[in-house]
Amino acid sequence: MNTVNHLRLEVSEHLQATAAAAVTHNLPDAQLGRGPALALQLRRESTGWHCRASFVGAVWEYMDEDIAEAHYSEDDWRRREKELARLGVMRVLERARGLQPKPWGILTGVRPTKMVHNMWDRGFTPSYMDTLLRTIYGVAPQRRTWVLDVARRQRPFFPQDPNSAVSVYIGVPFCPTRCGYCSFAAYPLATHGHLLEPFLQGLVREIAAVGTFLRHHGTQVHTVYVGGGTPTVLQGAQLQQLLDTIGEQLPLEACVEYTVEAGRPETLSEDTVRRLHGAGVGRISINPQTMRQTTLQRVGRNHTPEDVEVAFARVRSQGIPLINADIILGLPGESLVDVEYTLERLEQLAPDHLTVHTLAWKRAAQWHKQAESAAVQRHFGPAMVELARSTAHRWGMVPYYLYRQRDIVGGLENIGYARPGTESLYNIFMMEEKQTVFGIGAGAITKFVTAAGHVSRVANPKCPATYRQDVDALVEQKNTRFRQLLNV
Repeated sequence: MNTVNHLRLEVSEHLQATAAAAVTHNLPDAQLGRGPALALQLRRESTGWHCRASFVGAVWEYMDEDIAEAHYSEDDWRRREKELARLGVMRVLERARGLQPKPWGILTGVRPTKMVHNMWDRGFTPSYMDTLLRTIYGVAPQRRTWVLDVARRQRPFFPQDPNSAVSVYIGVPFCPTRCGYCSFAAYPLATHGHLLEPFLQGLVREIAAVGTFLRHHGTQVHTVYVGGGTPTVLQGAQLQQLLDTIGEQLPLEACVEYTVEAGRPETLSEDTVRRLHGAGVGRISINPQTMRQTTLQRVGRNHTPEDVEVAFARVRSQGIPLINADIILGLPGESLVDVEYTLERLEQLAPDHLTVHTLAWKRAAQWHKQAESAAVQRHFGPAMVELARSTAHRWGMVPYYLYRQRDIVGGLENIGYARPGTESLYNIFMMEEKQTVFGIGAGAITKFVTAAGHVSRVANPKCPATYRQDVDALVEQKNTRFRQLLNV
């Protein structure tokens, strides 16, 4: 049973919200307003920020002289004040409550690599960035190494102009069943299959319209990613219609990467694989999540580990060159032994990429925050992550993108591993927001990226029926925003 932590904050008014968020980040069951005082004092001096935090006898004190360096602006000083407030709260709570240090320290955002890229763009050296990640952000050594290594590998792939070419994401929000952990716009065929054909009609219309205005602007498509959901719930003529529309309507003359998320292996019939190969698809995701049959049943997936093996064989036999496999660490009922078993069976299939997700307890999932299971997985989580990392390294893979999610088990991360030279450009561009990505389909999000790196979004409705009704207005909105981006 959790013990509620009552405390009150003694902090400057302009830092109240920052400090309160830091408390709940470190003590999720905290109740603010009464109880012992957590005092936080920040004083600006000529040599930097002086920070002191105290709580029930514990004290943490730090003098940040780095911020006084000439390369920092007044905006940097203000930003650093809030960062130190979060750091002070975290450190004094660790001391007072005996909390384990969080692997990512005060970083709570989805994209820690994006912050590193911003520092890199300002001319900070890797050793200097490592120091900042340690002293200001409280990031653990292994995570500092990962985020710097990933950023270093990504930078050669960044386009100089985010709009000289664009990426396209096509979302098909249907699945054979709905997984218990899923929070995406993904509708099971048993209950929503009647919406599939009308949705496909709208999807074809949006692809054609986006292709038309991209050609009008002389803009090529750099990468294509067909995701969902499970796009390969489309079979036969329906799948062929989608593939033909992509190939005929989008300007793919300069396309270097074409990926289809065939996450459910039972959807990869021989006919489906043949059609994907014929359309020029070069990357397939086959996602077992686990190779334990009992866990698959528990989370609502209706395939078997043997279906995974059959799907791999079919894709290999057709000559599609690259296969990604997704696994999830921390699934209910699984321990380190189960993750080891999954990795051993996957090793026999020799995937080219391995995406390692750590379970996140999402509000939109069928089971949100099963407390007992979550506590068990927080205990096993770091060891699971390390096992996956060492296994991927043994397979000759390196981490090339990572991101985090709210309520992720143990405050950990999701990491994509690949053999050098086979990294997914789409994953890099999408995660680091370095190229405009047109989102097509229900629930898809278009991200417009300016030359200065500013990002704005247009989200398609998640409901397939609403999406179909709104397609024409969505296309016009995206065309207008893209013209503004290009200044035409």
